[in-house]
Amino acid sequence: MTSSTTTNADAAAGRKSTIPILLTVFRIVMAPVIAGLVLWAATQAHADPLLAGFVYALALILFVIAALTDWLDGYLARKLDAVTPLGAALDHAADKVLVTCALVALAYAALPMMLVAASVIILGRDVAVAGLREGISAQGKTLPVSQLGKWKAAAEMAGVGAFLAFQAAALLAASFSLPISFVIGLDWAARVLLWSAAALALVSGAQYLGALLKRD
Repeated sequence: MTSSTTTNADAAAGRKSTIPILLTVFRIVMAPVIAGLVLWAATQAHADPLLAGFVYALALILFVIAALTDWLDGYLARKLDAVTPLGAALDHAADKVLVTCALVALAYAALPMMLVAASVIILGRDVAVAGLREGISAQGKTLPVSQLGKWKAAAEMAGVGAFLAFQAAALLAASFSLPISFVIGLDWAARVLLWSAAALALVSGAQYLGALLKRD
């Protein structure tokens, strides 16, 4: 009887841990889908602006849903007492995959040069910090996520979302009589958020490096 009860409890615990992981995997799967939509929209921007606008809007909706799973999977993992090393590693990787795919596609298709520069700073910092984490993990050490790193992640997610919204609004403005001030506001929001993310990327990257040097 005890063995059967233990088995059932283990199975229930396994199901609980699966839910957050599935949400994380969903975020990973959505990353190339969103990038593909951005690239498709870019090819249609001149030939069929209305279609391109709707495609950008779809990319925005999927991006927002995927970004929300970043909060939801962490919340469920804590709520269900299902925090696992695998889940934590996948969650961190999923965030990077989502933002990287979106920024690379946007940089190729639509971002102005100044925002391409901000994207390079953001992605370059992520690669550098990932290298630091891998290096110290080989020594049996860890590099905890800083609060600035969390703010940077939030800013870049919001910035990508704002730029997708800007692209959709700019292409749909004529058909739906959207106020030009609304479109311009989205453009400025994207610029401020992505450059804020770039600034936080530099500061938090330096913070990680300083913490690593102190340990040595």
